[in-house]
Amino acid sequence: MSPQFIHLETYARKPDKQGRSVAFVLAEAAREPWACYHVEQPRPPTILHGLHPAEVRSKHDQRAASIRIQTSTSLRALRQDQHTLLTVVASFHRKGRDYEGWERDALKWLQARYDSQLASVIRHTDESHPHLHAYVLPDDPAMRARRLHPGALAKDTALQNGATNRAGDAAYRAAMRDLQDAYWLEVCAALGIRRFGFSRRRMTRAEWHKEKIVRECSRAADAKLGEDMQRIKAAEAELARWQQDLEQWRLQMLGDRDRIRKEAAQQAEALYRARMKDLVQRHDEERTLSIGAFLPATISRLPRPRTSFPSAPFRKVG
Repeated sequence: MSPQFIHLETYARKPDKQGRSVAFVLAEAAREPWACYHVEQPRPPTILHGLHPAEVRSKHDQRAASIRIQTSTSLRALRQDQHTLLTVVASFHRKGRDYEGWERDALKWLQARYDSQLASVIRHTDESHPHLHAYVLPDDPAMRARRLHPGALAKDTALQNGATNRAGDAAYRAAMRDLQDAYWLEVCAALGIRRFGFSRRRMTRAEWHKEKIVRECSRAADAKLGEDMQRIKAAEAELARWQQDLEQWRLQMLGDRDRIRKEAAQQAEALYRARMKDLVQRHDEERTLSIGAFLPATISRLPRPRTSFPSAPFRKVG
């Protein structure tokens, strides 16, 4: 994969020699027709953080118009040519692979670096590669955007300390290398993205063939790894479906078990009642039979009742 890096620029309200200004870059970000003539089929940006570019411009213009700079004699408005907006562009050249992880880490890096000054982060997908645009509004009282640009700040500091323009350019490049190193280390390194691109090397033909074979083997290994990963993902999806089916079957079996237990309890209770009813009926029948056999013999042994009774002795009263 080709090396990737971020690109920083600062802009003023007054257009530069190429006609670029705060209004132009934010209109281009919003895909306004007059500012995105270089895009064949413009599509609206996706907002990942903060405001829409049009809202960023409104907020920027209001702040810039409200600022007054104290001079030795009076207050003056902010100069039109002072750079008041910092933009950061980050592109992703790998075709779809690891894009979500890169975008997540890039957004996290921007938020950590610029904090509350980060007004907006958007995604464009209507050019050759997907890329992110970040727009930073300085919280400096004079909105000095060059102080947020490591290279510009290093060069300005060097020139203020009496360095030559050449030394200032060297300070600019050194500061930007440090920034690119930090960005690569925190965002790109874990994805296998190179920090630097290939450079021309002097090799013998045998060395060139050997390296060619190594590259071909590496591509074949990457392709095999991709196929294996696809198979693993398919197996994981199938396993997830099996687990879901097993869970449904388990819940169904639990429901069937409860239903069977309830039916078995009802059947046992019905059988118990029927058995008890049968036993009570048999007991009553045996009791009736026993009483019927016992009573005649008992009655025959009872003393017969008297048919006449002796009269009481007569007593004469008087």
